[in-house]
Amino acid sequence: MATDEQNGTTPSPASAAEDLVTVDMLRELLGADDAQACLVLEGGRVRVVPGSEDEQSGMVVVSRAEVQRRLGANPDPTALTEQAALLDSEVRLLGA
Repeated sequence: MATDEQNGTTPSPASAAEDLVTVDMLRELLGADDAQACLVLEGGRVRVVPGSEDEQSGMVVVSRAEVQRRLGANPDPTALTEQAALLDSEVRLLGA
């Protein structure tokens, strides 16, 4: 790994510090007009896509219906945070 020439430290990859799945993404998914919307992993990034696009866009992480089944239609902030962390871990374990 390369070191930062100014201070001699080894920089950590930006992606390691950033969450791939966030609470805001789950809120966006739950608030989507499309009942078939999904979180999809594509090119190392996770995004909300309409259900009609999920099959051609990448790997489905979770559907809106599954999040609603797990958390309900109006989950509390703690449940959203825990679910986002769980999904983020699952995506990272897949190598994203």
